[in-house]
Amino acid sequence: MEKPVTKFVMYSGLRTIGGVVASVTYGKDRVIFEFGSAYEPSTAVFDAIVEPRTENRVRDLLKIGILPRIDGMYRRQDLGGYPLISAEESDLNTAVFITHLHLDHMALIGTVAPEIPVYMHHNAQVIERALEATGKGVQTLERGYTDLIPNAPVQVGQLQVLPMLCKDTGHCDFSFFITTPDGTIHWTGDLCLHGMQGELTWAQMDFLKAQNVDVMLCDATALIDSGLRRVYHSADPKVIVPDPNIPQGMLSEQEYKTALYKRIRDCKGLCVFNYYQREMDEAGGYMQWAEQCGRVCVFEPDAAFLVYKFFGIKPNVFIPDSPRFRADIAPAWLKELLANAAVVTADEIRANPAGYLLQNSYRHIMELLSLPAEDAIYLHEGGEPLGDYDPAFANMRRILDIAGFQYVTSDDNYFGHAYPGQVKYFVDQIDPKVLIPCHSYNPERLLPHTGRQLLPELNQTYILKDHQFHPENGQES
Repeated sequence: MEKPVTKFVMYSGLRTIGGVVASVTYGKDRVIFEFGSAYEPSTAVFDAIVEPRTENRVRDLLKIGILPRIDGMYRRQDLGGYPLISAEESDLNTAVFITHLHLDHMALIGTVAPEIPVYMHHNAQVIERALEATGKGVQTLERGYTDLIPNAPVQVGQLQVLPMLCKDTGHCDFSFFITTPDGTIHWTGDLCLHGMQGELTWAQMDFLKAQNVDVMLCDATALIDSGLRRVYHSADPKVIVPDPNIPQGMLSEQEYKTALYKRIRDCKGLCVFNYYQREMDEAGGYMQWAEQCGRVCVFEPDAAFLVYKFFGIKPNVFIPDSPRFRADIAPAWLKELLANAAVVTADEIRANPAGYLLQNSYRHIMELLSLPAEDAIYLHEGGEPLGDYDPAFANMRRILDIAGFQYVTSDDNYFGHAYPGQVKYFVDQIDPKVLIPCHSYNPERLLPHTGRQLLPELNQTYILKDHQFHPENGQES
């Protein structure tokens, strides 16, 4: 019998922000890392008006190209005749690994057949279950999850996945180092070298330098035009030079959080914040800052339920004027929340606006029209809409102007991913034989040190054999 070789396929995420899905297969053993979808609001099929179907969801997502067309991943009943091998018919030993809870890394997990194990950190599981209860989860069928334990290798047949911790707060973040009988493959996940626990990723760099990595998939988000302009005031890729330091004028995560706290501390009126609700460490930060500033931190019901489940505390909740929150038709999760929360009313906020730090989502931004705007600020920090590339962003700004709230952000001097020079330095130090930049609109800008850059053809098979990486057909891409 001919000895198997390692096969690699990248299905998505090369020229998008997020949405990386790739597989590594050796014989009948297969590892798939990430199962999310890119955040592309300007071209999204489901634009908040078009409603996804339930029974035909998997087939619909396959037909419109959102779901990767991978054999052996989906239930026969969900395929509905779509021409893929179902999970029931597949003889592959498959496991899925998720670096972290952001939707661009795991939004499509709900389509995967329940019998396929999905590895995710325990904290992320707690958050996801709470999200599912509120209807904001990923619709996970009868799915269970398997704990992803930092630095504890997972064996999938002859493939080994080493989950390396990048952030030990909130949902936790990982990178994956995959060892096959033919060589090694590393996926950085979201690369951040200036974070609160950036030392974890710097330590990974030292580890990887010693491994002679064959193939590295690297997050190149920061090399997009807006990232370069923010840091260098120029989109010319020639400005990218390897540098481990934070660029002049830019902030570390600690400096960024300090700037946020000062915004809240110095606000003389109502302080409103819009954040990414899956980031529970951010929620914890806002609660701490509110206490330090003598304010009451208040969340909308969906976010409050996450706080309640994750931290095990009694949160303060503001009920927007929405049929979703009518007491007479309240779903089970809302009843549970209200039995374990303190309700803060609009009248109480109007009576003492400087006494509150209020979370507001774009969905309920009209609530601001009934709240005091004098000396009030609206902190837009990671919440939707994410930026001016989203058509909703201009509408958010328009409503804020009408409501009289000052728009405030610290994002101008901060980037949630590693800065461009840091990415280049990280890559140069590890110096993989093959570099696959991805998770970026401009992956071609991230060049290897001495190795070879590869921008793979999506859905095409590449071979890793004897530490050499090439297309299955033998033709270089």
